Amino acid sequence: MIDAIPAVLLWAVTLWRARSAFQRPERLSLWLAFAALAVAMTVRPVAIASAVDEHLHVTNLSFLIKHICGTVAAASVLTFVADMAESKTGMRVSRLHKAIPVVTVVLLASCFFATPQPHEAEDILADYADHAAILAYGVVWTSYLGTALLSATLLCLRWGNRPGSGLVGRGLILVGTGTTVGLAYALHRVAVLIIDYVGSNLLAENLNHALSTGLLFLALLLIVLGSTLPAAPRVLARIRAQWQLVNLYSLWRTLTDAVPETRLDTPPSRAADATNPLRTHDRLYRRTIEIRDSILTLADHAPAELRGRAYDHVASLGFIGAHADITAEACWLAVAREERLRGAATGSGEPLPPASGGRDLATEIRALTTLSTAYRSSATQDFLRAHLEETPA
Repeated sequence: MIDAIPAVLLWAVTLWRARSAFQRPERLSLWLAFAALAVAMTVRPVAIASAVDEHLHVTNLSFLIKHICGTVAAASVLTFVADMAESKTGMRVSRLHKAIPVVTVVLLASCFFATPQPHEAEDILADYADHAAILAYGVVWTSYLGTALLSATLLCLRWGNRPGSGLVGRGLILVGTGTTVGLAYALHRVAVLIIDYVGSNLLAENLNHALSTGLLFLALLLIVLGSTLPAAPRVLARIRAQWQLVNLYSLWRTLTDAVPETRLDTPPSRAADATNPLRTHDRLYRRTIEIRDSILTLADHAPAELRGRAYDHVASLGFIGAHADITAEACWLAVAREERLRGAATGSGEPLPPASGGRDLATEIRALTTLSTAYRSSATQDFLRAHLEETPA
């Protein structure tokens, strides 16, 4: 179960970043890093690795796939950090980090296929540690991984500590911390490989595996958090907008069902609306407009006498000030909606300013959310019920 957590997390980040990565090429290297890590962590569990090897008919091929993906991920992270540092600070970074990974992948494949592998391994570097080619394989992979992570760490810490770097700088500090932990993971793997090759065993195999897994997971978590931190305000704004859409759905659907001409599109179900992540801010803006248009239309069915009764009703319940104004508005809106649905003729409603309203989108959303709460309150439902009992069908 624990092996599935980083894979799910990485795939979620990969899918989330896919659209912006292909729209903005400067983000492609970071997306490629997460995609490569997602593949590597997916094939990491023994059960999945064995299934992959059996399907491809190559013993232990999943290890080569995993290590090539790790190489690609390290190269991509280094490229991302180097490009950012160069564009933001003018630092010139060596371009060898774009050629060396290719050489590393070729060497890994050569060492892998040069080693006889008669049986499936739980850890190819440990199970075949007595083969010189596998020793070379492990040294090549961990050496490149360690060098790339060290370079990324130095760049992250150097640029992330610059004054005025903001959330991007803090994100780079987290990424640098993650690559530092990743460097510790690489050094641990090298040490275990060499110790196993000489026939010694300082730590139990289970303890080595647990330590290696813990370092890897922590490194991935810090890198994911650091690369996501600069986008946190946008993510939080989208989550808040989605929540506001859900809160306004009931009022919007209730009012626009009576005034369907104010709706631009066919209304979705509540579940479909709540789970739709697309165009959130545009839909929220449109929703506030449609609610207001519906209120203006329904105001024609709310003469002064009805509005006065609504205010007297809420005043009798102890409401005062703005709370009384908004609840009274909800009361006459509920009655006006029923009158319109019953086909009643337009009354002498007056174009009075709304009790709830805002000067910008943020305050308008807060006002409509308050109106929605008042509309669903027992005070409004009691007023509507009393009106219906007094009015013949």
